[in-house]
Amino acid sequence: MRKIASLLILILTVFLTSCNPTSNRTKLVESNIDYFQYFDTLIYLRVWDTKKYNSDSELWKGAEDIIKHIQLTFQKTKDGDFEPELYKLNQSAGSGQPFKVSYDLFEVLKLGLEFAELTDGKFDPTIGPLVDLWDINNKAGKDAAPPSQEEIEAILPLIDYRLVELDEENKTVLLPLKGMAIDLGAIAKGYAADVLADYFKANGIEHAIINLGGNIFAIGKRYEKRFDGREEWAIGIRDPRFSAEDSIANVYIVDKTIVTSGTYERFFRDINDTSKTYHHILNPDTGYPYDNNISSVTIICDSSALADALSTSLFALGIENGIKFLEGQFPDVAAVFIDNDMNFYKTSNIDELYDFEPFI
Repeated sequence: MRKIASLLILILTVFLTSCNPTSNRTKLVESNIDYFQYFDTLIYLRVWDTKKYNSDSELWKGAEDIIKHIQLTFQKTKDGDFEPELYKLNQSAGSGQPFKVSYDLFEVLKLGLEFAELTDGKFDPTIGPLVDLWDINNKAGKDAAPPSQEEIEAILPLIDYRLVELDEENKTVLLPLKGMAIDLGAIAKGYAADVLADYFKANGIEHAIINLGGNIFAIGKRYEKRFDGREEWAIGIRDPRFSAEDSIANVYIVDKTIVTSGTYERFFRDINDTSKTYHHILNPDTGYPYDNNISSVTIICDSSALADALSTSLFALGIENGIKFLEGQFPDVAAVFIDNDMNFYKTSNIDELYDFEPFI
């Protein structure tokens, strides 16, 4: 997953490659840029280097090109007259013809299918029809009606990762049933964060924060020591009860990624009973949002795409099974669960690998 497609490699070579290491630098300057138009979230990028990068610099142009390319690869809907690659793949469903895809789309879909296999379908990238039916992105924060049981049951046969046929050699995908649709929203932001991290490192950036709406990648150590002498980045885990600025715990990391999936991210209230809410993490078996007493799952590891897939998978598996799964399959990855009563549940390795600092 850390490989970069040929187009993105070309982007990497656009910018300066002759930067000196920062180990002997004494003064680092912060440069930053924000984007609001991609992935339906706020993206902010921060780098610290010996020079200032203005908003029109080649560094930021290359970063935005990467973000644009990945969004237009994984976007499910048309963008005006432009038909994104994933949209065209989904349109091919039921045609009987394999659809040739890019390296990026093939690799991310393959990762999604691997997790579907590992979780026995609790994580399933063929969930697209269900995501479209619930339409939670457009209903978020509003009072709206959930889909009917009949509508849900009508599309459940289309959701089955085992039906997808991949051809590794030719990079083709076959979706055999008309109406099937791939949705890679649970991994695409993480993949973008990984590619951006590789891009910054390839251009000599040794200290940076990449934040794609909660997918955080901290490159290297802090640009300067904290007041307490620490060199790690202090990354907050959001308090599910409050706004994005409120943290319930800190994790101190160096050159790692932290990704959180939570029920607070996108949800709507039932228009017929506003005490009832529906969040965006959907169960492919029942067709409804998961109801397992979890508010959020946070993953800490080396790859943001992996963390993306794991955070959704562990949410689906539940606390006990999720911890058992992670410790058995990914012993170098750490996780923190927060239940609806704000209790913490951690994998046994987290205190060995990181300094975890809860605030409650």
